[in-house]
Amino acid sequence: MRPSKHSNKSRQTDYPLICILRDEADILPAFLHHYRSIGVTCFYIVDTGSSDGSREFLLQQNDVQLFEKNGGYPQANAGIDWVNEIGSKYCKDKWTTVVDADEFLQPPQLSIHGTADALQSELAFALYTPLIDFFCDDLTSAPKCAVDLDELITNTPNYVPFSKFHTERTQAFPFFELRSSARADMSGRRNYLVRSYKIPLVYWQADFQYLRSTHLCTPVPLGDTCGHLLHFKYRSGFEKRLLKELENPDRMNADVYRISKAIIRNQKLLHQNTVALRNKDAFKESDWLSNAGFSERWKEVNRSKAYYFKILTGKKTTTDSTLEENLTRITTSLSWRVTKSLRAFLFNRGLLRHEHFPERINSNQAAAEQIIAIYESFWWMLTSIIRLPVAFYRAVLWYKLKQRSRKTR
Repeated sequence: MRPSKHSNKSRQTDYPLICILRDEADILPAFLHHYRSIGVTCFYIVDTGSSDGSREFLLQQNDVQLFEKNGGYPQANAGIDWVNEIGSKYCKDKWTTVVDADEFLQPPQLSIHGTADALQSELAFALYTPLIDFFCDDLTSAPKCAVDLDELITNTPNYVPFSKFHTERTQAFPFFELRSSARADMSGRRNYLVRSYKIPLVYWQADFQYLRSTHLCTPVPLGDTCGHLLHFKYRSGFEKRLLKELENPDRMNADVYRISKAIIRNQKLLHQNTVALRNKDAFKESDWLSNAGFSERWKEVNRSKAYYFKILTGKKTTTDSTLEENLTRITTSLSWRVTKSLRAFLFNRGLLRHEHFPERINSNQAAAEQIIAIYESFWWMLTSIIRLPVAFYRAVLWYKLKQRSRKTR
């Protein structure tokens, strides 16, 4: 991937940022102002076909290296393949921020440099952050351009408190999940608990990569102190942007669209699910930062360092060779091979989303991630009926083996 416009500050890349965007002109001034203010020195931005002036604005910025992609977002693993390509080429051995244009990182040490020093002092390679939705008072209002974070918060003051989040310890990295219930409550879809955390600041090593999204990455030790990622998707002009996305819906599936429309219809429930914030300093008093809030909870549940030590010492519960063997068995099965041509045909024509075509995952990604993608695939479930006779045959064999072993006792 080559930039269409090089930064005039290409040598000042100590603290780079990577972002994939489209049609974010109203928020870009605040985005660049904020990240410059906390120490980002170079922006690697991929524009995927903006038509609202975003591209022209970015071309005027001396510290932006702009890449342009017209299409291919789903095929690039929702843009993550582009993030990994830029990271491995330009950001190796650097503390790198990876965010969307509507995500504003509040680092624990107020600057990227200070946070990087703090993480290094505790031998951590990345920062875990909750993703906190902010809502404007009227989602149907016209877009408002904000020049900095203070103005953005003034226009979009209602945030989801920690009390509206579900927490769960998990068996896989990062071993702790946050899921917001606010969108579920406002849309009427009670089971729509979105994953609401990210890992937006990492020390980019040669073997590091994001997996499927910036929610997940190859296991690294995470800092005991977390930051906060303020998410301004639901800012003024939300309804207008939603309608525009439908013209080129490579970033949105039908379910997300229905839920977004339901949130707009039910925005009278907004103030039951959020807390009003009139300036960014008032956030310090929120339950995200209180003694009984999320920050203290995270220190208790952070298992990433212990797990990373097991990786370094080779003490894994499942070996790479076993995972690779399972991956080969799955991808060479009859049902998988029979449906591949059909799925590839639909995928290449944009009729099948990236999560339904696991073959798009690069073969150099972790075997575990490739296996997870396959099992989560809708098409893998659809073809399960073809595998039933084999499963039944194996069950019969297993039953006979158990019967035989009992007779020989």
